[in-house]
Amino acid sequence: MTPEPGEMRRMAYTSVARGADGVMFFRWRPAHFGAEIYWMGIIDHDDVPRRRYEEAKQFATEINAIKTEILGTHVRMDVGIAGSDFDNQEAHRTYPMGLPSPHDDGVLLHRHCYRAGIACGYIHPADDLSRLKLLYIPHWLIWKDEWTANVEAFARNGGTVIFSARTGSRDGNNHVIREAAPGKSVTALTGVAVEEFGRLAPLKADGVFDLGGRTSPAREKFPAESARRRYTLKIGNHEMTAAHMYELLTLADDVTAIGSWSNRFASGTPVLTSRLVGKGRVLYLGTYLTDEVVGALDADVFARSSVEPLLANVPAGVEVSMRIGRAHCLLFILNTRDEETVISGMQDGSVLVCDGAIVDGTLTLPGYGCAIIKITS
Repeated sequence: MTPEPGEMRRMAYTSVARGADGVMFFRWRPAHFGAEIYWMGIIDHDDVPRRRYEEAKQFATEINAIKTEILGTHVRMDVGIAGSDFDNQEAHRTYPMGLPSPHDDGVLLHRHCYRAGIACGYIHPADDLSRLKLLYIPHWLIWKDEWTANVEAFARNGGTVIFSARTGSRDGNNHVIREAAPGKSVTALTGVAVEEFGRLAPLKADGVFDLGGRTSPAREKFPAESARRRYTLKIGNHEMTAAHMYELLTLADDVTAIGSWSNRFASGTPVLTSRLVGKGRVLYLGTYLTDEVVGALDADVFARSSVEPLLANVPAGVEVSMRIGRAHCLLFILNTRDEETVISGMQDGSVLVCDGAIVDGTLTLPGYGCAIIKITS
């Protein structure tokens, strides 16, 4: 949709806040013929500069004034989600079995962090993990042993790692391994082996698979037996319904169960485990994420991993992110909605860009308003 007044500039600042060192607006003017005649440009079909031109000019003027503060900084990431691996993307697509992809699973965690104002992003397990506080691995079917050493080093230095169900269950040829998942190196790190696994119906679904048009329209459609078999789990004081997958785990002597299945034949068996590794710990989650499971992990795992929002009590629709340099940080606060919003608990710093007012630690931003605060402490 055509951006409303202020929205295009806010989108550009979102790109900068999330790591862009340059932004190109597409396009200068809309086409007069062809398939893209209604894609708006900075100026209109009659070549007259109007509000989008003025907004682009405002952004360019502001970003040019603070470019030395931005260049050389990187995006803060406290929670990392394993991503950007072609083999794992394709391994899932080859045999999806109606299950969420690793990306689908990771999106649930990313969305939770985004809404809460927690610094979160995607990273490969082979990358430098040292700046993270927590790494989540969303059922990477193919797992290479050399990644295990990097992940273990991160944990030994104080990080938290969470492996999820079915990780390491296939080899490099996308064949199921001939030993208990998650395979030798991950089992050695987590202290967990998968004794049994099975499919579960998605939440609110009427069976493991959507029958689609394979039933006769003249025949009444009934829920499948799998829709009745709901499995529940408990993490801390939070009990919830699982989706997509269950695993029954056997644990080494130095592994602690911090979550268990709570009904049916699996009742009382571990579903979430923790093992101390150096200064940190490695967890294994024997199911897939749901919004409730993510909330339980936030309540019971994030705090112990020193993961917390960049700002407390972030209002709905407000993006909060940070870029870090050697001597300063840049806190981006962006209102994605067209209504005024109020953000309390602001840190002290130098105001580089601000559409609203900061009074006694409270920032009031208009619709699509943007603020960038330089923090040197």
